[in-house]
Amino acid sequence: MNTMNFGKHLKQRWSKLIYSGLRLWDDLSFRQGTVIASRYQIQSKLGMGSYGVAYLCLDIAANRLCVLKRMSPLRGGHPRAQRIFDQETTALEQLDHPGIPALYERFRIGRHLCFTMEYFEGISLDELLFHENRAYTEKQSLLIIRKLLHVIEHLHSQGIIHRDIRTANVIVDQEHIRLIDLGLARKLNEEVYDSSDPYDVEEDDPMEKKLRRRVHVTSDFYAIGHLLLFLLYSTYSSKDEKQDSQELGWEQELFIHPHTKKLLRQLLMAEQPIEHIPDIIELIDQITPHLE
Repeated sequence: MNTMNFGKHLKQRWSKLIYSGLRLWDDLSFRQGTVIASRYQIQSKLGMGSYGVAYLCLDIAANRLCVLKRMSPLRGGHPRAQRIFDQETTALEQLDHPGIPALYERFRIGRHLCFTMEYFEGISLDELLFHENRAYTEKQSLLIIRKLLHVIEHLHSQGIIHRDIRTANVIVDQEHIRLIDLGLARKLNEEVYDSSDPYDVEEDDPMEKKLRRRVHVTSDFYAIGHLLLFLLYSTYSSKDEKQDSQELGWEQELFIHPHTKKLLRQLLMAEQPIEHIPDIIELIDQITPHLE
């Protein structure tokens, strides 16, 4: 790493530490039991990411659970908070699908931009895979992806790219699959590298991040490919330690149907990428009858 990049990354690290400290201080105003905006009683913290903090709340007026999100990006200060707030709430307001949370209310508490949205029962794929060690067969994995594709199809039909599809943002509730966190969502006509948002994707970022953050349908498909790999690897175990030490790629490690392998290569853009969700669903429908 050259001196210029080292200084840049050191500055970014210090900024993250400072903003993380400020977030912890802000949490005191959003602790359990506190009533926000004379309406939302905080029950617990659901999670904290690079762009904000989410809380499970009881909506006292409507007598229902909801999610309150407080915007607090690690970098960029108030201008970035406002931009992310506008992007996410506008996207949620535009979308109308049972697999995507409905927007309830926007408001400001002091210097904090907040909004509330629908709370989904269920558990994230991240929790199921990495904490409960849930295992999914190839057929189960493809059927989960198929259900998720119908949710994503609605986003794309409205000209919105999610850009952050990952195990933590996919909620499983019995037979239902839902998608949350539209903090990185963008309209299809936005530029790949938007000079107005220098904290989004930068020219020297790794290629994988650029592929995931590209404002194009293939960025969501690329993320779906990685999600499918996580599901397929849930049943993987290497019996040959020597072979395992060679760090073989997924194509050598996973014993899956040849058409599943081809689908993965297309999603991961190792082959001609697919650009239409019905085509992916059709491929899955051709594969699953041949699986147990």
